[in-house]
Amino acid sequence: MLTKTPLTSKTIALAMTEISRIISSRLLPGCLLALLITASASAQSYQGALRGSLRDSTGNVLPSVTLTLINTATNVARTTVTNASGEYFFEKIDPGTYKVGATQTGFKKLDRSGILVETQQQITLDLTMELGSVSETVIITDDVPLMETSTASTGTVISKQLLDDLPNSGRNPFAISAITPTVIPIGNPTFNRQQDQTGSSAISLGGGPVRGNNYIIDGVPITDLRNRAVIIPTIEAVQDVKVQVNTYDAEAGRTGGGFFNTAARSGSNDLHGSLFGFKRPSVLQANNFFNNRKGIAKPDAPYNLYGGSVGGAVRIPWLYNGKDKTFFWAAFEGYRMSSFLSETFTLPTDLERAGNFSQTPGLILKDPLTGQQFAGNIIPANRFDPVGVKLVSFFPKPNGTGFLNNTSVTSTLKDRADQHTFKLDHSLTENWKMSGFYAHYGSREPEADYYGNIANPNGYLLFRNVHALAFNNILSLSPTMVLSLRY
Repeated sequence: MLTKTPLTSKTIALAMTEISRIISSRLLPGCLLALLITASASAQSYQGALRGSLRDSTGNVLPSVTLTLINTATNVARTTVTNASGEYFFEKIDPGTYKVGATQTGFKKLDRSGILVETQQQITLDLTMELGSVSETVIITDDVPLMETSTASTGTVISKQLLDDLPNSGRNPFAISAITPTVIPIGNPTFNRQQDQTGSSAISLGGGPVRGNNYIIDGVPITDLRNRAVIIPTIEAVQDVKVQVNTYDAEAGRTGGGFFNTAARSGSNDLHGSLFGFKRPSVLQANNFFNNRKGIAKPDAPYNLYGGSVGGAVRIPWLYNGKDKTFFWAAFEGYRMSSFLSETFTLPTDLERAGNFSQTPGLILKDPLTGQQFAGNIIPANRFDPVGVKLVSFFPKPNGTGFLNNTSVTSTLKDRADQHTFKLDHSLTENWKMSGFYAHYGSREPEADYYGNIANPNGYLLFRNVHALAFNNILSLSPTMVLSLRY
């Protein structure tokens, strides 16, 4: 498959040569890579970057110095080398906290920690090495916020801390975007659950169209043809969400409004997990005004929400330890919700069921065969349609008085939804990192059923199933070349 790739430049030729070398040494993973290359890849990215210059204490640039970038949660490392101008560049970095180090003869070892790289954040960090022995180390721990000045892309990153701490009744990570300036949710705030893709996707970003936004998870679009998020990931599976309103790079296309760039959470060397539950019993809910007015009892409508997550390193004793190499994160969320809707209808009275409309105000019945009004506004029994008589029998009797709006009924809707997500990160080699994300969502969504029989033609049960899949490959072909493949 790779040998058929057109070689349009010397750069691509070198890249393909490096891929072939890696595949020849790792045949089985190489087959997976070849499969990924055959798929169409999106240019949009959730990964960030770190760049800057390396100088000595007098301001002179330091070329050909090797820098190492380490993810503090997983200890997965990457290296690069400064160019002739003393500049370095780490491209395609997964969101997380990092430290960078540098060693050079005649200089103290440099160790800069606490570098937070958020979703699609391009950070510029200039470093300085001091003269001295390599046995000495300069540790920089200043927690100074790093400015994103490398690109024109701007946005607000909603961190994991904010997602966990801010009140969010529907546990919808996209709904928290309301804290971003010029972001205005338009949809009904009642409908912000997993199953409410239409209502929760009605958001205007920077004055853009309400449903003109793009949604991605780990670089893969999850936007349907109606510009809705086809799956709303559980907060337990989200690392952060970057809300880009109106200033972003050309790679963030396919949108006439804004951009929701979501990074799925990854595991680390330490085992982490969470459990949560929420219960709203019926006894704590109030009946609605119209039911109270007509003496209709409050229906039983409990609400139960629950879920959890777990993640860490994969350790297979008979194969390999897994530390600093393979990581997983799994999450689950589900709810069982009962709610009630009340409506007022006009149903036929006992007289009208017998064909007698003499007491019905404002209604004149004419014989369709003669065009003349029925005598006394009463339909003769021999003119009854047996099908119509059968259909009328399915309608309940009015529970109110009068001829119009004489019936108040309540329907209980039993909604259920479940979501399972799983992410696996693996360092195949020092220069080849892979990750896969899978999410499945299924819901059972009822329509109001006020009669409980065929007299309710709009009643139905919607079965919705969504599968979302994302593969990412990052290959460091050289200190100055990184290849990103995504499916």
